Amino acid sequence: MKEARTRDDEIPDRLTLHVGGEERLFERARARPRPNELVVSPVELHQRNVQRRLREARLPSDAFRFADPVEICLRALEAAGRPTAAVDRVDRLALIRSILDAAAADDSTDPSRSTDLPLPTGASSRDPRRVEQIRTEVEAITNFHSERIAAWTETAGGLDGPIDEGAAELLDAALAIERELRDRTAEAVSETALLRRATRAIAATNGSAWDEAYPGIERITLLGLSSLSAPHTDLLNALLAVTPVAAHVHFREGTGEYLRRRVPDLLAVDDPGTEAFE
Repeated sequence: MKEARTRDDEIPDRLTLHVGGEERLFERARARPRPNELVVSPVELHQRNVQRRLREARLPSDAFRFADPVEICLRALEAAGRPTAAVDRVDRLALIRSILDAAAADDSTDPSRSTDLPLPTGASSRDPRRVEQIRTEVEAITNFHSERIAAWTETAGGLDGPIDEGAAELLDAALAIERELRDRTAEAVSETALLRRATRAIAATNGSAWDEAYPGIERITLLGLSSLSAPHTDLLNALLAVTPVAAHVHFREGTGEYLRRRVPDLLAVDDPGTEAFE
């Protein structure tokens, strides 16, 4: 199994990147009075598989506490006294449908009242599920951070046509629909928005929100990643900046080498968790 560090001068000392190597987790399985390692997997099935392997090997799980990113953000926000309500996907699709319907009605009955909602060309751009997919993908890549949005715009401008226009359209559509959603609900637009709030809360409290949510945790381990989103990277970035927690990230074999090379670029933003809308 391959394990490595890359571009060490650009990766924080307490962050270790692995390609595979998840068996290292089992070497740390031992009886303890309380957990000192938080094991996180975005996919619940992967987390259950790890717990099953521990049982089959008759290894103690006392050292580990298992969580998913949603639990992490909820606990950190509760510790910081911040709101935790978020719109679920069904309600978000309903809101997007109402936004699209309002835009279409304004355009057809009174062009002067047009909402000027930028959407990609094509019939599917009026499908709420397609619009939500665009918003979600841009959110995963940029986390709506102003530096990443600027990088997207710059990169799109350097592409050949018509790809350049298409990339710019996707970004504009995602930002526009995100703004419209925020205007229509007081709750967080998505669970990922809660993750950004939690990232900001951890940074703003100088790590105390994390310490209260997960006392005694010395290491956070992310397992089974076939991708590493900007929101998850920003959370790690904040933790490494204001807490003594060490982080281990285990990528899957197929995409691991590429993702490992991308980490320094993902980490290279100021004030992780902040948004271009603020």
